[in-house]
Amino acid sequence: MSSSLAITDSRILKNTVIVGWNVEAANLYDRIISTPALGYHVRGFINPNGFQERSHYKNVPVLGGLDTFKNVVERLDITRALVILSPREKQYLSAVISECNKHGVEYRIVGDAFEDDYAHVIRDVIREALIPRDFGLRRMVDFSGALILMILLFPLFIIVAIAIKLESPGPIFYSQQRYGRDGRIFAVHKFRSMVQDAEVKSGPVWAQKKDPRITGMGRIMRKTRVDELPQLMNILKGEMSFIGPRPERPFFADSFKKQIPFYMNRLKVRPGITGLAQVTVGYDETIEDVKDKIRKDLEYIEYCDSWRMNFRIITKTIKTILLLEGQ
Repeated sequence: MSSSLAITDSRILKNTVIVGWNVEAANLYDRIISTPALGYHVRGFINPNGFQERSHYKNVPVLGGLDTFKNVVERLDITRALVILSPREKQYLSAVISECNKHGVEYRIVGDAFEDDYAHVIRDVIREALIPRDFGLRRMVDFSGALILMILLFPLFIIVAIAIKLESPGPIFYSQQRYGRDGRIFAVHKFRSMVQDAEVKSGPVWAQKKDPRITGMGRIMRKTRVDELPQLMNILKGEMSFIGPRPERPFFADSFKKQIPFYMNRLKVRPGITGLAQVTVGYDETIEDVKDKIRKDLEYIEYCDSWRMNFRIITKTIKTILLLEGQ
């Protein structure tokens, strides 16, 4: 092999650590070295237990425990972690994910390393299917669709704006800070459906069924999802997509990520006006409801390049609007 080719290959390979020190981790390493096309350059193992029963496997070292993760990442320029934990190591899963997120390391959960409740959706949430060509086409569809709808629905915007002003004092539009793709915060836009200054006394709280803060016009807008239409502006700006996980307020998201494994994985794609969670899971009032929606969000991310799935979501959304099933 020529030296120039060797240099090219080294640039393609991803410096990787395997998190786990068990038989499965060793087998995973064997599979990786037998399939060079995967592009992994395994620099070593991380033992989440923090101790070393032996220091090498096939001359690949155990680099340390989770307490040395930062040092390993910086020293070896690690960009990828493959997480494969044995049953006795599963207690460290949240800490492993936290370390990866903290130090900018992309991770994959391999095999049964994750909690059983999430097994059917986490397999390859962060996977190569999320590639630029898919989102290039998707962005064009989003932009052109949003622009056409803005033009066609402009008369409706005017009617709704007048109705809001006639019913209650306050602004027509309501903007709120939300987490977007890769954790970037942006202002999501809606028609105001609540009384002015609805959270001045209470602070951030979940909306409820039959929420007394919602105006009469607001109830109509929520039933028909008309209050979401100003988010077409967010789509035009590239902050949102038509379909994706709903963007969450930082106040709640920062709480959820401490209670729900993989919660922040939903930020790997642009948030959407509608999504799989919205059309398949009911109104969320408890943390268990949120977990159900997170499972659906992550399932969508896994298959987000499926136009068949996207079509089903749009169809169900239209049905929800026509049957006035919004809340």
